[in-house]
This record gives sequence, C-alpha cells and structure tokens, in this order.
Amino acid sequence: MQEKLIPLLLGRPSDEAIISPRDYIRLIETVRKRKKPELPKKALLSFRYTGALDILKDRYDVETCDFLDVEHPIYIFEHEGIPLCFTYLPVGAPTASMVLEELMALGVEKAIFFGGVGVLKPEIRRWQIVLPEKAIRDEGTSYHYQEPSMFAYPSRGLLQALEKALKAMGVNYVRGAVWTTDAPYRETRLKRELFMGLGAICVDMEAAALFSVASFRGKEIAALFYAGDLVTDIWEPRYEEEHERKRKDIVELMLSCVIEALCL
Repeated sequence: MQEKLIPLLLGRPSDEAIISPRDYIRLIETVRKRKKPELPKKALLSFRYTGALDILKDRYDVETCDFLDVEHPIYIFEHEGIPLCFTYLPVGAPTASMVLEELMALGVEKAIFFGGVGVLKPEIRRWQIVLPEKAIRDEGTSYHYQEPSMFAYPSRGLLQALEKALKAMGVNYVRGAVWTTDAPYRETRLKRELFMGLGAICVDMEAAALFSVASFRGKEIAALFYAGDLVTDIWEPRYEEEHERKRKDIVELMLSCVIEALCL
C-alpha cells in the first residue's frame, strides 16, 4: 500500500509549516546584524539572461539593497514618484518561489515577472509577446501551496493591467496558457499534445509555482513573456545573428509595459 502513496500529494497546503520566510528573515537579521528593510510594495522580477538590470540602470537612479544576499541584491528605484523594486529570479520553480516568498516577507505585495519561453505553435513568431492567462501545473512546487488541480492563475487585476498597458503601447501579443514543467528535457510529445488541447501555447519552468505562492500568501502576481525556441515534434532553437540586439529591444519594451501595469 505504501508503494502507491505519492509523497507530493500527502498533507494539505493549509498544514502548518515548520519554517517560514519570516523565520529566515529574522535569522539574517541576527547573523548579519542588520535591520530588515521594508521593500516597495511593487516589484519587477526577471532572469539574468534578459539583461533587464542594465536597462533599468540606464533609465533610473537605482539603489542597491543586499540584505538577502550580497551576490543577488535587490534594486530599488522610482518611476514618476512610485517606488518599485527589481531583482533577478533563479531559473526553476523551487528556487524562484523561495525568492518570491522572501520578497513578500519584506513587503512586496504586487509583482510581475518576465522572460523568455518556448512556444508550442509555429505561427507564434520569434520575439512575439505572450501574455499567460493561466498555468498548467506540471511541476511540484505549486502542490505545496494549492490543492491539486490542472491550473494556477495570475492575479486578475494585474493581468488586466498588463493587457491595458500592452494595448495602450500598441504592442501585438498573443494570450493563452503556459505549461510549467520542472523537467525541460522531459517535454514529451504526448504532454505537448494534451496540454495544447487545454489551451497551452508556451512552456516555462516557473509560472504555475509563482502564481500559486502569491495566491497562498494573499498577494498578487502576473507574468509577461517573449517567444523563444519552438517546441513542436522537434526542437528548433531559432537563434539568429541579431539575437542579442533583438532581445535587448524586446526586454526594453517589456520593461515599459510591466512598469506601466504596476503603476496603473
């Protein structure tokens, strides 16, 4: 009988945890003898490969906060008098979720994360903007925060704000579900077909978990992506000579949309 038990499905998200993000914050205060900062309530989150920090530093006066980790600091700035913060997330649901938990314990209430995704449809061209309206939970982290189900969802308010910002800026985008997986080398043809039948148009490694964490903590989060590699019956990297320049251009556009949505 024990062999049939699925450890991931034991217990409930409402079960009390042994350690909380606030416990970790208090440990840092004790060990590093530093006072806990109160971060801006609104945050932009991305991944190092996007190079978003360099663009932010070109646009704003950025203050560095290294309370959590001197190697992975948080950056604070203002847009039209509204305080915002930014940091890079680790790739993958478990560690990205840990960072989000810690940011929320430091005062973040609304966040939008952005980066590249694989796309499942050939007609979604390289660099196309993708707005995920839900995430298929083919990963493990979300099950510790949300009862078993097919989907996790972003904040409706932030999703609407992102869509409003995209339309106001005249950005062409596609909307659909994102398939979140922990195992990029196990994206099978069977799962691709099944999940496309449920509305999936792209695949990532974080969205379902981050949506679930924010919901569990009573916070808001949404996401914005750009189309990267093509995942059909075969894999097409779709890399090109002008890749880095085009990525910088699209990340600049996404930053503007995300900031506008957070400030609405």
